[in-house]
Amino acid sequence: MPEFMEGTVNAPVVGRTKKAYILIPVGLAGAYIAWRWYQASQTPDEPAVSDGTYSSDDLSEYGLSTTGGATSVTGNTGNTQTDATNPNAIDDNAEWTQRAVEQLGNAGYDSAVVYAALGEFLARRALDKTEASIARTAMAAAGQPPEGRPWSVLEEAGTNTGTLPAPTNVRANGTATSTSIPIQWDKVDGAAYYRLYRGTGENVGSSTDTKASVTGLQPDTAYPISVAAVGSTGKVGGRSSVVTLRTARVKLGKPTGLKASAITRTSFRVTVSPVKGATYYRWYVNGRQAGASDRPYRDFTGMKPNAMHEISVSADTTNQEPGPRSSTLRVKTKR
Repeated sequence: MPEFMEGTVNAPVVGRTKKAYILIPVGLAGAYIAWRWYQASQTPDEPAVSDGTYSSDDLSEYGLSTTGGATSVTGNTGNTQTDATNPNAIDDNAEWTQRAVEQLGNAGYDSAVVYAALGEFLARRALDKTEASIARTAMAAAGQPPEGRPWSVLEEAGTNTGTLPAPTNVRANGTATSTSIPIQWDKVDGAAYYRLYRGTGENVGSSTDTKASVTGLQPDTAYPISVAAVGSTGKVGGRSSVVTLRTARVKLGKPTGLKASAITRTSFRVTVSPVKGATYYRWYVNGRQAGASDRPYRDFTGMKPNAMHEISVSADTTNQEPGPRSSTLRVKTKR
């Protein structure tokens, strides 16, 4: 052992102790500190760790505004501005359509026609001349639709691809029944099928031929009927002129088979065999009309106890006089 480590020293708290017990630990601690200092001097500086926020300088570096409010993004196809505080902002194509319909409606356009034309436009379909004019006018009034830009009007070629002409010579095709009217019309070139209408309103059927029957009608009633051709793209052409045709009268038979059941002191039920062509039945008590039913039976209530009641019935439709009255059924209520 070296001489400088021999002997003893007076250490605080511990008292007299050998020098070796003090100097050896101190030397080891010094060596460890020197080694850690050397190791740190050989490591390159690491980048600062972000705390997840950006300063004004950070944002300015990327060309972004550091002030609050709206955000504007400008591209080659136009400018879109979003501002949640602006209730007049147009955020989607549905809002754009509504705005355009309102503005064109104020200018005298038919709203239904504008809606239909803009629907074709937003579906990026080829438009006929009327639809194309509406789409251009809408963009002039309300700007381009915000979704799917850029928008341009696709117009149909001038030969046989636009709206089909209205069918002509709509007429009866045989004898009408009490509930249907057979019709026919002249062929329209380019038509995939035809739609049938009551007048110019309700769609009541379709046909791939140039003839059809309008069904579900009431007897002895006049119906205005028109027809429109539909192209292969689903576009409906013009309506034909309206032709008025009439269903046949229905011949109502005399009701038979009257029977009484469920008889009490003040009530009973009477049934009758169904009559072909009837839409409802008129009932009579002691010769006086006593209501109607849309089924071939009726419940009579509030009747006088222990009394004889004479019941009869006739078949009827909604728009012509009733048929012949049945024979009388006598029903006596209980005591």
